[in-house]
Amino acid sequence: MPKVIRIKDGTVTIGNDDGSFLDIPMSELDFTPVVGEKVELFSSGDRTVIYRNGKNPVLPPKGKGVNQIAYGLFALFLGGFGVHKFYVGKVGLGVVYLLFCWTFIPAIIALVEGIIAFTKKTDAEGNIYFD
Repeated sequence: MPKVIRIKDGTVTIGNDDGSFLDIPMSELDFTPVVGEKVELFSSGDRTVIYRNGKNPVLPPKGKGVNQIAYGLFALFLGGFGVHKFYVGKVGLGVVYLLFCWTFIPAIIALVEGIIAFTKKTDAEGNIYFD
């Protein structure tokens, strides 16, 4: 089934099952496409009509995406110092972990966060997302 693979500069690129691509101006669509969404194509002569598949589109994840393996390893081995929080961009929490690292409480919390990270579902590139 054809799928939206790119949206750029008002043009939607659709990948077909046979490996071909079709570029359509966004103004010709009756819906707002989302990358990864499956669509239906109907061609008649020189005109192509595209319909939403009828299912809810796959919405892009919210938040910052980071590599699951890197985050998990940072949390397991250096989490007591907050390295995994700095990696995600949560500098404030990273500083709190660093300030309290002598109590070993951040290390215990980071151990749990590392295990949770390894059980989270990843996207196609192996990333997990944080708000």
